[in-house]
Amino acid sequence: MNTILNKITDIIDTYQSGAYSDLFEMQRELACQIFYLTQKQVEYNLEWNNEYHNHKSTVNAVKQRYADKEVPELYMCRKIITSATNVSIAMSLELKLN
Repeated sequence: MNTILNKITDIIDTYQSGAYSDLFEMQRELACQIFYLTQKQVEYNLEWNNEYHNHKSTVNAVKQRYADKEVPELYMCRKIITSATNVSIAMSLELKLN
């Protein structure tokens, strides 16, 4: 997952700096990395569900907090996918303007 996150960060840093030569390629690469991160999110969701359902508590809130603590990557994936998608949309809009 670190490789995916590093690629996303590099693309967004380059986009933010304005020092790029091929916005179309960057946008395509970002969209692909979002896809790969989404695949990881699915894996983490399976882990989260496993932790949730195997917890001994009968209180749903306790089980949820426990699963959140055991699989924090799920939350991280959700937030990064959302923000990276917003950058991808901004790139698309800029491409349409050019």
